[in-house]
Order: sequence, then C-alpha cells, then structure tokens
Amino acid sequence: MKKILLSLLAALSALGPGLVCSAQEETPAKVKVYGFIRNYMVFDTHEVSAGTQDLYFYMPKDRKMVDGVDQNANPSFRMLALTTRLGLNIGGYRIGELKATGNIEADFYCMNGSLATLRLRHAYMGLLWDNLVLGDLLVNIGQTWHPMAADMPHVTNLETGAPFNPFNRSPQVMFHWTVGKFTWTGGILYPMQYLPVGPTLSTGPAWNSFTEQYEPTTTYGTAKSAEFNKYGMIPEVYLGVSFQSGGFLGRAGANFFSSMPRWQAPAITIVDEATKELSFDYDHTSMLKARLYAISPFIFLQFTKGSFQLKAKSVLAQSGEHMNLLSGYAGTYNWSKHALEYTPMQDWASFLSFQTGRKFQFLCMLGYMQQLGTTKSVFAYRANDRLNTLWLNTSADSKIQRAFRATPTLAYNLGKLTFSLEYNCTGAWFGEGDRNRGGLYDTGHWVLNHRVEQMIKFSF
Repeated sequence: MKKILLSLLAALSALGPGLVCSAQEETPAKVKVYGFIRNYMVFDTHEVSAGTQDLYFYMPKDRKMVDGVDQNANPSFRMLALTTRLGLNIGGYRIGELKATGNIEADFYCMNGSLATLRLRHAYMGLLWDNLVLGDLLVNIGQTWHPMAADMPHVTNLETGAPFNPFNRSPQVMFHWTVGKFTWTGGILYPMQYLPVGPTLSTGPAWNSFTEQYEPTTTYGTAKSAEFNKYGMIPEVYLGVSFQSGGFLGRAGANFFSSMPRWQAPAITIVDEATKELSFDYDHTSMLKARLYAISPFIFLQFTKGSFQLKAKSVLAQSGEHMNLLSGYAGTYNWSKHALEYTPMQDWASFLSFQTGRKFQFLCMLGYMQQLGTTKSVFAYRANDRLNTLWLNTSADSKIQRAFRATPTLAYNLGKLTFSLEYNCTGAWFGEGDRNRGGLYDTGHWVLNHRVEQMIKFSF
C-alpha cells in the first residue's frame, strides 16, 4: 500500500509541479505600502473642458462671442490636493512553480459635492510561470492600464497626455508571453470607468408654446454607458508584440472594439433616394440590432541612454472615445438592405516626448490629433429632425476636429520630494457650419488656452 501511494504521488508531481506538497513549497506574500501626497496649483487663460475640478484637462472651450468679445476668454486659478494616492504592492508569494503578485491602488479623485472621496484605480493580480521551456508566461487579471495607454509621455500633468495619448484603465485578462527579447501580448477587456458614447432616448413631458400645455415628447441625445458593450456580448480584444534590446523598446499592436447601441429609434422613411435624404416617423419606433466594429492599430518607440529618454507613439483610432481620444462613430444607411448601420470616426493621435537629467530635469511633450472622417458616409437627414446621427466623446466639445499641445516642464527632485513647473499650450480647431458626409467640417477657427501648472509631490 505504501508503494502504491508513493507511486501515485510521484505521478502527480510529474503532471503538475506544485500540486503536491504545495504546503511545503508555499512562500508567504509580502505587502508594501506606497503612495504620495500631491498638490497642484493651476492657472488657465481660457475656459476649459476638464474633469477632477479642472485638473484633468481635455481641451479649451469654444469661444463665446458677445459684442465682439470672447466671454470664454476668462482666466481662472485653482489649488487642489485631491489626487493624493495610496497603494499596496503584494509580492513574494509562491506556490509550487507559480508566482503570484498583486496591486491595489486608490486616490481621492471622485467628488461628492465639495468633498473628495476614495476611488479605486488598480486592482489586479499577476500570475507568473517563469520556468517554462519556451519563455515566461505572465497573466494579469483585474483592473489596470489598457495596453495601448501604458506607455505615457513625459509630463507632470494629471491627464498624462490625453487626448493625444490613450488614457484607459479597464478590467481585463491579459496574457504576456516572453521569449528572449520579444513579448507577445493578447487578451480581453471590458469598459468600466472609461466608457464608450452612444445614442440615448428619454421620454417625458415638454412645454408646447402653441397649445400652452405639457405634452409627451421623446428626446434623443448622447451619453457614456457600459451597456453598449454589456448587451453587445463581445469583449474588447487586444493583440500586440514588444521588442526590447538594450536601451531600445518597440511596441506595436491593435485593438478590436465592438458594441451594439441598443436604442429605440423612429422608423426611417426615404424622402429622396436620389439625394440619399431620409426622414423619420416619430410615431413608430423599433429596437435596432446593428453592431459597430472598430480596429485601432498603434506603434510605440522608446530610447533610453543614461538620464535621457525619448518616446514616440502614434495611434490610428476608430471609435476610440472610451480611450479618452476625441473620437466616436456615426449612423450610416445601407441602401441595399434599407437598414441603419454604424461607421466609426477615424482619428490620428500622436505624441513625441523626452526628458533629461535626474535631480534637475527638463521634460517636454508635443502632441497632435486630427479627425480623418468616418469610414462610410454619414446619412443625411432633414434639419428639423431631432435625431442626432453622430456620437462623439462628450468630455470635450464635439466640434473639435484637430488639436495640438506643447508642454515644456522643469522639475527638481530632492529625495522623496518633487517640485515641477509646467507650461501647457493647447490649441483646438472648432468646426463651423454643417458637417459633410464624412462627419467633418470644411471651415472653422482656432482657440488657444495657456495653462501654467505647479506641482509639489511627497512620495513614500
């Protein structure tokens, strides 16, 4: 009997190292607390579209001309410490051949009136097999950075380059397989904090000035929601590869995104097939089941030598609004099927950045983005119709078609203390008149905002 048990144990050990005698091979985890206390002081020359008490800066607002004066050219100042951060790094745990790590991180980002409340940033585990015959396998499970957003430019601002760089943390299951100097990455993601936009429908009473009474009405608008993916059933998919050798790092990948905007829309009536003009029957509605499909490739390059580092990234995004890019999608009409479909807005977003020095540092980022139009023609509709057929990122003015940013920064590191002074010049081009069939404007104007941002941070 003793020989049989020993033989069985030996067989199990051969099939799965660590399955047997796991109690003896288990190494306890170690927890390390980290974080920082951070204070920002910010001055703007123009009204801005921004979050987190205007610390997370997207774009300047469009001008508001009254008697020849731009009422939005209104300077402002604020001072806040609500981005203070606290985190736990869990490492050192091992059971058999499996290493497990974890990270939990939160900050005081969300606002409840004038009170900053705790918000979860990261919550993920890393499962590592580093003794495989062909390379190492790391699986990250939980909420962390989107692979397209992880490589950030050299800045000290809160938005870290957005919307010229993707900014997104999402629940995910991501596999990283490293063989030599190459790492192959692939997995699935689900939107949670950073959401796609889409059409919304609401019903309620509205005042009719002609009948002088409230009447039932249907209102169509744009909002952010995870339900476009929740009921679409298809998760976001990422595939990519990285190469690292010496001070060089190169990364390329693509993101596949699909959603199903479940909205109740009026029945479509063809007004003029020659001009491709449509109208809507508001008395008859139906649920649309059409899907949006979008693919966003990107490339990232990094070079490091001593205290000097150079980064460059370029993204050709389709419907990338859930990555905080100034993107979205539109409605298009399939005339052969007589059905409403969706077409993504294409955007090109890029940045170039560098930093040099250690104790005294100079950093700078240059960014540029431009909408390239939808992949198919946006269908025409009558001007007095109430249905909007173009849905863009609601974090900034939807009329912005191109933008640039330059952020020269000086930083001084004194042990655990960091002092920085950043100048941020951001320009946005706002369209005028009507959009063309590609969802773009033919004419427009520029609006500039000059931001001076001072930061003090104590890390621990």
